Amino acid sequence: MNVRMIPREWLYVSIRILSLVALVFASALAVDYYFSANTFCGQGAACDAVAKSEFGQKYGIYLPALGLVSYSFFFISSFFFARTRMRLFGRSLSSFWLPLAILGCAVGALLFVVVQAVEVKAFCWLCMGIDTSALLMVIPAILLLLGDKSEPAVRPTFLHPVLWAGLYVAAAGLPLTWGLYHPAPAPAAGAQAESVAPDYIRDNYLPEKVNIVEISSFDCAHCRRLHPELTKLLEEYGDEINFRRITIPLSNKKEAVIAYYCAEQQKKEDLFADCLFEEPTSETQKLLDYAKQCDIDEAVFIACVQSPATRETVEKMVQAVHANNFAGAPTVWIDDQVIIGYNARLGMDPYRAAIEKSPYAKKSGLSLSSSGYDTCPWQMLICAAVAGLLLILGVALSLRRRKQSA
Repeated sequence: MNVRMIPREWLYVSIRILSLVALVFASALAVDYYFSANTFCGQGAACDAVAKSEFGQKYGIYLPALGLVSYSFFFISSFFFARTRMRLFGRSLSSFWLPLAILGCAVGALLFVVVQAVEVKAFCWLCMGIDTSALLMVIPAILLLLGDKSEPAVRPTFLHPVLWAGLYVAAAGLPLTWGLYHPAPAPAAGAQAESVAPDYIRDNYLPEKVNIVEISSFDCAHCRRLHPELTKLLEEYGDEINFRRITIPLSNKKEAVIAYYCAEQQKKEDLFADCLFEEPTSETQKLLDYAKQCDIDEAVFIACVQSPATRETVEKMVQAVHANNFAGAPTVWIDDQVIIGYNARLGMDPYRAAIEKSPYAKKSGLSLSSSGYDTCPWQMLICAAVAGLLLILGVALSLRRRKQSA
C-alpha cells in the first residue's frame, strides 16, 4: 500500500482521537496524584503499587501534568500545524516537527512501560492507557514523515472544530471534575483502621499523650504536601501530642536521613525537616548549610554524620520499617490507627478524627469538613453543560458542512 495515498487530514484526525483518549486517562490520573488518592484506582491495586513505588514517589507526581500538557499540545497542534506551510530550521512544522515531537513522547512512554515491568513489576492501567495512546500515535506520525511533502495544505474534514472542542472539554474535564467532587470511596481495609502499632512504632510512644509517628521521606512529593498541613494540626493540639518522625530514603542515598537523625540528636529536627521538605538534597555541603541555618553545632553534627554507629542505627530503622508491611510514604500512626497516603481532598479530617478518638485528646470541637458530595456539584454541571452544548453545536455544524460538500 502506498502511504502517500492516505489523506493527510485523516492522519491528523487519528492524532486528535488518540490525544483525546490519552487525556481521559491523564485527567483521571491527575485526580489520584494531586487531589484524592485511590479515586480511580483502589487501594492495593496495581496503580496504587506504581504510585507507592520508589519511582512513583519520586517522579510520579509530574506524570499527570506532563500528560495533560503533552496531549493537549498534540491535539491543538493537529489543527494549526495541519494547515500551515511554516518551516523551522528548514523543516515543515506539519510534516516533520509535530511527528518528531510525537515520536519523542512515544519513546518516553515506552521507557515508562519498561520501568513498570522491570522495576515496579506492576502495571498502572491509567498509565498504560496513556502510554498505549502514545505508542499508537507513532503510526500516523511516521506516515506524516513519509508522506508527500509537496502535497497542499490539509483540507478540513466534515467534523467541525466546535465538535472537537466539545470532545476536548469532555475528555479533559469530566474525569477531573468527577474525581474531585464525587462522594469519597470507603477506605480499603487497613487504610485507616484500628490496628496494633508495631514495636518499633510503639517504642516512640509516651504515656498519657496522643502519640503520632509519621513515616516519611524527603524525596516523596506527597510527604512534602502533607508536611505543612500536619505541622499546623500539631500546633492546634500543642502539648497533647507526642510527635515523632521516622524518615526513610526512596533510593540508596541515605545522606539526608542520616543528617536528619543527627539534627534530631540536637533537638533541631523540626527546623531541619522544614529545610529538607522545602528543598530535598543529598549533597553534603547543602546539608551542612541547612545545619548552620538551624543553629546546629557544626562539629557535633559532622562527627555524628561521619560516625559508623549513626549509619548502623539508621540502617536498622529503615530495615524495621520495610520489615513491617510498609505500604508507602507517608504513613502516619496515631495511637493504634494508621493512615496511609495523603488525600488532599479530605485534607486533615482523617488525622483530626483519629486524634479525637484518643482518651488523652482534649476534644477540640472542631468540625470536620465534608469529605464528599451527595449531589453533583456546580463545577461538574458547568463542565458537562459546556461539553454538551459544544458537542450538539459541533454535530449540527458538521452535518451542515457535510451537506454543503455533498
